[in-house]
Amino acid sequence: GAFRLGVSMSFAALALALWGAMTFARWSDRALGTGWHWRTLFGSVGATLATAPVTAALFGTVSLVGIGLNFVAIPLAALAVPGLFLSLLAMPLLPAVAERLAAGTGVLLAALDQLAWLGGGLPHAYVAQPVAWTSALPWVGLLGLARWSCAGRNTAGVAFHRWAQGLALAAWCGAAAALGSRASDGPPGLALHFLDVGQGDAAVLRTPGGRWVVVDAGPRSEGWDAGRRVVAPFLAGRRAGRITLLVVSHAHADHLGGAPALLERFPTELAIEPAELVADPLYTEFLDQVAVQGAAWRPARQGMSIELDSVRFTLLHPDTAWSRWRLDLNEDSVVLLVEYGGFRALLSGDAGLRAEERREGRVGRVALLKVGHHGSRSATGPAWLEELKPAVAVVSSGTGNPYGHPHREVLDRLASRGISVWRTDELGSVSVWTDGRVMEVEARGRRGRCPVAAAAGSGC
Repeated sequence: GAFRLGVSMSFAALALALWGAMTFARWSDRALGTGWHWRTLFGSVGATLATAPVTAALFGTVSLVGIGLNFVAIPLAALAVPGLFLSLLAMPLLPAVAERLAAGTGVLLAALDQLAWLGGGLPHAYVAQPVAWTSALPWVGLLGLARWSCAGRNTAGVAFHRWAQGLALAAWCGAAAALGSRASDGPPGLALHFLDVGQGDAAVLRTPGGRWVVVDAGPRSEGWDAGRRVVAPFLAGRRAGRITLLVVSHAHADHLGGAPALLERFPTELAIEPAELVADPLYTEFLDQVAVQGAAWRPARQGMSIELDSVRFTLLHPDTAWSRWRLDLNEDSVVLLVEYGGFRALLSGDAGLRAEERREGRVGRVALLKVGHHGSRSATGPAWLEELKPAVAVVSSGTGNPYGHPHREVLDRLASRGISVWRTDELGSVSVWTDGRVMEVEARGRRGRCPVAAAAGSGC
């Protein structure tokens, strides 16, 4: 069923692309002349606009760079396709000729592939939106405006005036909507969003200056990609244009899985991960996407510190001088301390009791703890909690997960210390806002507010 649906959608998209290209190319022939540059431009614009509502709703992206790339891609394809066809015909009778034709065609196809990769890495190469039917609406309106402007025998002058009228109206409507809406990501200051990605981890942070940091990107499995379905739409819905910092705590699929999808959709300035090589195609895919994106890459190491808009991100772990380094991927997770004013939060990845022992006495009190390893009994030990004394603990785990996370022992440890527990499997995504003095915590049907210096049991 899924295969048939995919085939049907592919044919529908192809039909829309052909309709759009032919419709707008015919108009440009009448209004502007039959030059190849006009046909290429308006054919590409028509195909893009005709398919944009579908790709926006189903995939959350609309490629714009293809309009320009087609000026190079179409001539290359015009040479490659006949060459490929002739090489197939010549193979039975003239294998030597067929081999040379195939080699030449291979160069052209490789050039097309390289062109696509280069284009995908350009700034503003595509528009990212939430994966939702509502994302199609602006593109339906734009397609309608284009069709109205280029209808019938409209001259270029008439089309220009109609475009100008429609775009002016859209600009005024957009400005009115922006003025009438609240800030896209809550109060000013630092925002932390622990997203409900099922059995996995994904946190999105917005700095006071509007820069975006992602710590893990959720799981990926057959039929489910949290990066594509949850994290990327969340960022797109808040008009995030790029990711300043991407931190992958370690190379397990429930943390790393969604990262390639994010790298495909958002320009990323810096990616950090433990650089512990694992024989996993998903990890290789992640590294390939970092390279294709052109993002800077650095191995995560204890003591590394980055400051963005008065928010300091300090890596407390992994420690390559530790005797247990590279013995357990979980224990080598990134442990990240986030500081803004008097607010301190600790994000523990899947680091367990041994990693906690390694860090004991070096962290001090925090206001918020992202509980290690999804609430497994192998993390969040009593001594660790005594040192951190968080007022709020966030547990990221999936409903009915096969591991039984969070384990009762951990929940009891937190409850016995009066720590307020917020679970994504019960409450959905958990959001925290702070100005460095007070923090507000919110999830489905629940809110809390307290000073960042408040002790456990403060009611947050």
